[in-house]
Amino acid sequence: MSSTQQRVVLHVGLPKSGTTYLQGLLAANRDRLRAAGILYPFLRPGAQFHGAVEVRGSHAKFGLSADDVAGTWAALCARARSFEGTTIISHEVLAGASPDEVRAALEPLAGLEVHVVVTARDLGRQSVAHWQEEVKLGATYSFAEFEATQLRADTGGGDRPHFWHAQDFAACLRRWSTGHAHLVTLPRPGADPAELWRRFAAAAGIDPGVLDPTDQAPANPSLGTAEIALLRAVNAGLVGRVERGEYLRVVKRGYAEGELATRPGPRPVAPHDLAEVLGAATAAWLAQVEQDGVAVHGDPADLAPVLGGPGDPRPDDVALPEDPASVIRALAAQLR
Repeated sequence: MSSTQQRVVLHVGLPKSGTTYLQGLLAANRDRLRAAGILYPFLRPGAQFHGAVEVRGSHAKFGLSADDVAGTWAALCARARSFEGTTIISHEVLAGASPDEVRAALEPLAGLEVHVVVTARDLGRQSVAHWQEEVKLGATYSFAEFEATQLRADTGGGDRPHFWHAQDFAACLRRWSTGHAHLVTLPRPGADPAELWRRFAAAAGIDPGVLDPTDQAPANPSLGTAEIALLRAVNAGLVGRVERGEYLRVVKRGYAEGELATRPGPRPVAPHDLAEVLGAATAAWLAQVEQDGVAVHGDPADLAPVLGGPGDPRPDDVALPEDPASVIRALAAQLR
């Protein structure tokens, strides 16, 4: 596909599937992309996030008001309509959109050639990443509780646990399908990070050589097993004491991502006994993708769940590295 043809690439997620890497890469190379006939639109810092939040109506979850995001999606789509080339809009918040939200999001792009791209990572890494992200957003539950109430609780019906709704790439592609649907599989651990860019560029129909894939923003910060346990305890001590916006600013971004993420130590790995439930879901989704005629970029085998060994520690098998009460006292000075 030529980059001079007017079309839109909607990269709608999934969460925790290399989206931070790709968005940082695109943002750092806006000028080079524009010279090659590719627009990664800039309205203001965080505008693509705000646009996705507006589509989902989820501003309160992120400590925003409706006025903070109003009109952002329409403005992004207007930029796409006025650009004679390829426009890329990317945010993982879009992945969970309902059919009605998808219809509303696509309406301002009517008449344009719209390609939907979904990036997906194996469910082993996704399960611990999803749990960790919920803890960073304030959750207090253990991985064992997450496993019982979400990982092993999917009936396949309409009211699915959040993990399954967020990670079902086949269902996401069906909700967003415009007739041009693409699945990008994330490479296995240890692979060349630039391989994800090459696969994404193929899905977007652009030359991967248009930018340097080493010119990237840091990946979304991850926490060690002990640090997740500490953050859970801190969250429990803060329940009912912190406004949402202040929690996200001080605890999530300042403490969890700014301090805890820098500590060395083992990261959690999904338990070995989840192989059957995660493997069966992956196989079913890949079969659905094949049946629906979705273009796959990368090796489907890369989606085989990455799991620990039979005797490896479970994500909850860890001692707290310090006293949560002392952390809460320190954070209190930064909170309103």
